[in-house]
Amino acid sequence: MFAILNTTQRQAASLRIALIGKSMTSVVIAEDVALSPKIGSMIEEVRAFGREIEIIWDDGVVLRTKLQIRGNWRIFRVADWQKKSRDLAKVVVQTGDYIAVCFDAVEVETYHDFDPGRHPLLGRHGPDLSDSRIDLDRCVDLMLDYQDADATIAEVLLDQRVMRGIGNVFRCELLWTCELHPWAKVSSLNRDECRELVSIAAEMLQSQHAPQDRSLAVYGRHGKNCQRCNGQVRVTHHGEANRVLYWCADCQTRHAGTSSSRYVTEHDTPPGVHPAEFIYLSELERARKSG
Repeated sequence: MFAILNTTQRQAASLRIALIGKSMTSVVIAEDVALSPKIGSMIEEVRAFGREIEIIWDDGVVLRTKLQIRGNWRIFRVADWQKKSRDLAKVVVQTGDYIAVCFDAVEVETYHDFDPGRHPLLGRHGPDLSDSRIDLDRCVDLMLDYQDADATIAEVLLDQRVMRGIGNVFRCELLWTCELHPWAKVSSLNRDECRELVSIAAEMLQSQHAPQDRSLAVYGRHGKNCQRCNGQVRVTHHGEANRVLYWCADCQTRHAGTSSSRYVTEHDTPPGVHPAEFIYLSELERARKSG
């Protein structure tokens, strides 16, 4: 059964276990690339297509590697990583105790994952929440006047036409802090609620420490107990961009009545199952059916 997946897919499965939900502590890319993943950013996904493997960070940066026939990604513990191998490595990504290394890649590039709400052709960017001089009321007005009244608040938070600076880790933590249901329609929030959301977001972004430097409430805590209500933290994929989203269904209930609970549960990773395991088993099932 396990032979159904090809070598690249099996390597991607190993990378998911070592990397997903982890904060990156260092990265070395042998090629000149357009974007460099930020130290401290979270790794959210690993995708495999043919002989290509992509690593995706929470801010939407994607590292794409196209492997030669003998090319591969390997996982090392820090203590086992040999200096003599470093000259052969195309990419080295470290997350805590693990180092993921790419050998013999014919192509290495980075780019921003397509997100409909972040595309520059859609319009001017909104205010930058990391700027202490930001006009918060301008962000509130843009939320209240959002063109798609049925858009979820989770989608709107990543729309740079409304406000800039919110990555996916911040988004999950912000929604949890405000007890907001991720699938709540943006049109269901009143001005005071929008103001609260924007103010907390600005405070979080303007503080000295990124969310990865603090104890996270929901992000990366799939299957663990919620720190506020002792419910179970879930992980799912959300929106047209299909971004990873961590949340607690037991206490993030504000405006839950405006959402589709059926859509939420259909996209959840089952409790007690690691997201990497869930993806791997799903790929096995698809390969079995297509074979």
